[in-house]
Amino acid sequence: MPIRILHTADNHIGLSYSRYPDVVRDRLLEERFSALERLVATANERQAHFFVIAGDLFDKVNVPKSLVERTVKILREFHGEAVLVLAGNHDYCEGPDSKLWKWFRNAVGDSPVIALTDQEARAFHGDDYQVRFYACPCPSKHAKEPVIGWVADEEKSPDMLHIGIAHGNVEGLGLDADQRYFNMSEDELRKAGLHTWLLGHIHVPSPSPGTTGRPVYFMPGIHTPDSVKCSHPGHAWWIELEPDASCRHEQLSPGAIRFVRFTRSLNHAADIAALKASCAALDAPNTILDLQLTGRLHEAEITELNQALDALQPSFPHLSREQDIAQALDAAAIAKRFPEGTLPHALLQSLLADEQLHPGDAHLALELIESLQPA
Repeated sequence: MPIRILHTADNHIGLSYSRYPDVVRDRLLEERFSALERLVATANERQAHFFVIAGDLFDKVNVPKSLVERTVKILREFHGEAVLVLAGNHDYCEGPDSKLWKWFRNAVGDSPVIALTDQEARAFHGDDYQVRFYACPCPSKHAKEPVIGWVADEEKSPDMLHIGIAHGNVEGLGLDADQRYFNMSEDELRKAGLHTWLLGHIHVPSPSPGTTGRPVYFMPGIHTPDSVKCSHPGHAWWIELEPDASCRHEQLSPGAIRFVRFTRSLNHAADIAALKASCAALDAPNTILDLQLTGRLHEAEITELNQALDALQPSFPHLSREQDIAQALDAAAIAKRFPEGTLPHALLQSLLADEQLHPGDAHLALELIESLQPA
């Protein structure tokens, strides 16, 4: 029988979302708990042996005690052998006096939830599996050296599965130019002599969907999106390792909220229609939408755009927009700026009539004229 593991990381409970209005912020804070609950429910439905959190369960070491207790309450609902929670670089453990991990252990009580705050190898034996986990927690937020070096020197019984749990950057997968995030190489991970590694830190999942075989490591990515920088719906890994170390893995998507950014250049009425269609195709009640709009439109088109966006706004929990839309020149726009018979009026009308041969000249001339006018 395979050993069944649900692997998540970078849950960042306690993320502030301070840039959002209170009602949106509250929903986003709640989603981090809800997505974790969905993962625990999935693990129970699939009868997972282990629920592994590879670091950064919490967003910082000074999250409120109430958030720690609520998180542990969710994890205690797991029905399998153990929940293994590694200290990451955001929720690092400097030593026995860590307030965060004291609160965590007090909330755990008599349950299968285990805090991995020290380097250790921990073995589990079941009727259908034997496995040894190698915990490599972060002792600080930043460090140049990885924390996995000791694992290679550990004796490893051939009768067991050997799985590492660590947190930090992997060369080639994430950027760490200053070597600040426990940087590891794939070669170092391979030379540790384990069957695989369960990692955290990078918010993009790895390996790629469709990958077969047994990867050197798994990186689940963040479990539910946290900003427009996260273009995926949130991920975790379902992993089944056979006693012969053959592996089956499946990507899970527990997130219910998406962050979407549209960056568009709008220069024609058709561009506005395309933007409206893209917005309409979204799951609006569960989407935080950010619009970055540039371009050049006629006055009536700018009015149409603003009316359309104003109408869309209530459909989304939050819709932010940055618009740098210049007004396109036409005869009416020129007449509004410059009286008929003036040199600017005549010049701009002439350039506008020649727009097909020399596109943009009229707008460039307008910018030059306006730059010369007194403030």
